[in-house]
Amino acid sequence: MTYNFDELVNRRNSNCVKYDAAYQIYGTNDLQQMWIADMDFKTPDFIIKAIEERAKHPVLGYGFHGDGFYNSIVNWMKTRHNWTIERDWIYFAPGIVAGLSIIVQAFTQPGDKVLIFTPVYNPFYNVVKNQDRMLITSSLVNEDNTYRIDFDDFENKLKEGVKMVVFCNPHNPVARCWTPEELERVGGLCLQYGVLLVSDEIHADLIMPGFKHTVLASISPEIAHNTITCMAPSKSFNMAGLSTSEVIISNPELGKRYSEYVMDRLHVEMGNLFGDVALEAAYTQGADWIDQLNAYIFGNVEFSQQYIADNLSFIRTYKHEATYLLWMDFTALPLTHEQLWRKMIDEAGLALNDGIIYGTEAYKFLRMNLACPKSCVEESLLKIKEAFSEYL
Repeated sequence: MTYNFDELVNRRNSNCVKYDAAYQIYGTNDLQQMWIADMDFKTPDFIIKAIEERAKHPVLGYGFHGDGFYNSIVNWMKTRHNWTIERDWIYFAPGIVAGLSIIVQAFTQPGDKVLIFTPVYNPFYNVVKNQDRMLITSSLVNEDNTYRIDFDDFENKLKEGVKMVVFCNPHNPVARCWTPEELERVGGLCLQYGVLLVSDEIHADLIMPGFKHTVLASISPEIAHNTITCMAPSKSFNMAGLSTSEVIISNPELGKRYSEYVMDRLHVEMGNLFGDVALEAAYTQGADWIDQLNAYIFGNVEFSQQYIADNLSFIRTYKHEATYLLWMDFTALPLTHEQLWRKMIDEAGLALNDGIIYGTEAYKFLRMNLACPKSCVEESLLKIKEAFSEYL
């Protein structure tokens, strides 16, 4: 089946955060919405059909995660990521951010040091600070059209008593698909210093041609024993509203601790019926969708970067290896960050993500969501060209 990613879908008045709640951030809903990381493509038909079929049953009572839930995850990890896992390693989380919050609560104590690499997805800050843990940051190094980990800084901070590292693989917002060598070094240092490693791999399926996602826990059994992996079909299949994610833990002691915390303290282990059937449909029928989706997104990335190079020389973009989120550097402009932000809203009429929310390193950076019809990307870039014409 060929999927139509050029179709424009009206999402307004559907209690959609991207369109109906933009006012809270931008002061208006009347902008072209190119921000928050969900797609403007229809959720695949096989997922909608699976939900509709389950909805035909006249009772929506208590449920549990059945064989289809577990087997589909096992098979997807093997076929898409060359990672062999066991059913007993799989646990439920009501969304990745919720899962990270649970993990921080279950495996650290108030005052413990938790490290993140910045700039990074902004909820990483909240899951640490809002639970009274001490946030430690290690800045990624911006050089040679990409970002890399400063391993000297990372190791020095691990030596200072860090208890947990929350890692983003692939990395949002800088669009890195970390190499096996980088991952082995991260995992090895965490082992060396006795630091629990938590890997958020929600963008694992969204990899651009020429790159391959490596699950951090697949590097070695030793690293796997010290790693908690968080994954979900939500970004890949545009089903984030179903709040259904998987946490994969091969170490039985860590798994037991997570499970007991989720079940006995928080009571969120059941999830919801429609999330389970949607996950199963995604992981059993979604391979062709993902292949076509990534090809389309890569087309949008290539178009955007070429258009920017030809028409918007004051914007710098970076080597784009993963995700559908374009990282845009406006530091060449003679504007403050606030001036840039207001001009993008008031004159370009665009809602992009403010780079500062990802870290102080992202002063005068913005993030653009390219998971939308190409016509929307073209229109957005033209709006930037017109609004910033004085700098061309």
